[in-house]
Amino acid sequence: MLADFINFFAENLLIIKFISLFISVLLLGLSIYFLLKTNLISERWEHYRGVIAGANISKRRTLKAWKQIQKRLKTGKTEQLKLAILEADQVLNEILRMAGYQGKNLDDRLSFITPAELSNIEEIKQAHKLRNRITSGPDFMITPSEAKIIIDIYKKAFQELNLIE
Repeated sequence: MLADFINFFAENLLIIKFISLFISVLLLGLSIYFLLKTNLISERWEHYRGVIAGANISKRRTLKAWKQIQKRLKTGKTEQLKLAILEADQVLNEILRMAGYQGKNLDDRLSFITPAELSNIEEIKQAHKLRNRITSGPDFMITPSEAKIIIDIYKKAFQELNLIE
């Protein structure tokens, strides 16, 4: 019985190899297809390009985040307005960190910036204080016009840093 199996295997080895190759190629193709569909590859690729390219990817990420912030601002809903401010603050923190400003948080990094480097630094500090109030109090209310003023402060900073037009 074992001899018959070995004999069958030896006689059909080429066919078994082709079947194995076909199944392997099929599974590899399906793996690539699903990785592309779930955007896992593009997100990782974007991350690695960011590490290698540096500033260009920062600008692209900032533009993508800025579009999201603008969408949130347009809704006029309080929670979305708060999120827009939080995201703008987070983007600024990341950009300053990548630019080499030292500090554990945005407060520390902002203390190293002069008005010559960022003309609206005092407004940014006030906007950041408002952001801190938003995070410390979930019942904090903000109107769409107030949120627009705060976002415009961040917008001016992003423009001065040549991250958005």
